[in-house]
Amino acid sequence: DPVAVEHSLAVLDGDPLTAVVQADLRDPDRVLNAQETVKLLDFRQPVALLLLGVLHQVVAVDPVSMIGGYRQAMAEGSHLALSHASQDHRPQEARAFERTYNKEYTADVSMTLRSRDEVLALFGGFELVEPGLVQLPEWRPDERDTPEERPERFSTYAGVGRLASVIHG
Repeated sequence: DPVAVEHSLAVLDGDPLTAVVQADLRDPDRVLNAQETVKLLDFRQPVALLLLGVLHQVVAVDPVSMIGGYRQAMAEGSHLALSHASQDHRPQEARAFERTYNKEYTADVSMTLRSRDEVLALFGGFELVEPGLVQLPEWRPDERDTPEERPERFSTYAGVGRLASVIHG
């Protein structure tokens, strides 16, 4: 989104440790080979890929393959953090929300809710770290917080995986 890019450039102006790439997340080669990316990141060292609150809006591509494109560039010890909306615990409400959302927006901005197994598949090649793939409020909550009585009401899975060995092919 050009507006988001311009805003990001304004916010990060003068910070030599950040960069903004105007590219489509669904095109790992373009993102990874962008001049800004190459200048800032050394993929021979571990990096973190943060896909938080975005994958349920990735359309027209297989997200497992897309993440695989990023994984191929990552060094051993790199991490993938992601969160993803799901229909598992409230299927009727979630599907109604998905239909309404998709009616309101263009084909480029739509919602795809995935099951726990489908979200788990996004971690292909990564070893989940504790506590694994769980409902969002269950992922390492602050010890001072009162535990969420019904974490499934958030309808969002969250997890972090570590790349233990580099996968090629």
